[in-house]
Amino acid sequence: MLVGMSTETPRYTIVPVAQRRAYWIGGQHQAVIAGAAETGKRYALSHSTIAVGGGAAEHHHSREAEAFYVIAGTIRFSLEGREVILNKGDFLHAEPGLKYSFEVLPPDTCEVLILYAPGGLERFIAEAGIAAADGEARSIAEAQQVFDAAPAYGVHYAASKK
Repeated sequence: MLVGMSTETPRYTIVPVAQRRAYWIGGQHQAVIAGAAETGKRYALSHSTIAVGGGAAEHHHSREAEAFYVIAGTIRFSLEGREVILNKGDFLHAEPGLKYSFEVLPPDTCEVLILYAPGGLERFIAEAGIAAADGEARSIAEAQQVFDAAPAYGVHYAASKK
């Protein structure tokens, strides 16, 4: 990582692809591109690859706005009961507090850039996720640790009892 000289907020940050931190979290492969430390706490950005049928259970963020940009594939969101289909090139912005879930639709794996603002949610990804190299597959059954870690980061799953 190369950071522009500053004692507070970096004037610029370069994160080489080789320095991305990759995790499996709830069946998604998320590579954290930049987090709060690299963006002056303004946002975190990740690249997520999700297999057909994968996604996220209904939840909401109490702190972060979240934005999704679809690079490839098709993903269906349920936004407080309203279904929305996003295809390659589509964008979705969700404010804190919005209850939503999503699922990747056939026939292809979905690639999504996900932006969290403000930054910091990448710490949840690192804590709840399983460190993994690119291409390494993990099971959706390992998602319980996501539910266990979520409340400390202001993420609340409808299925969680916490």
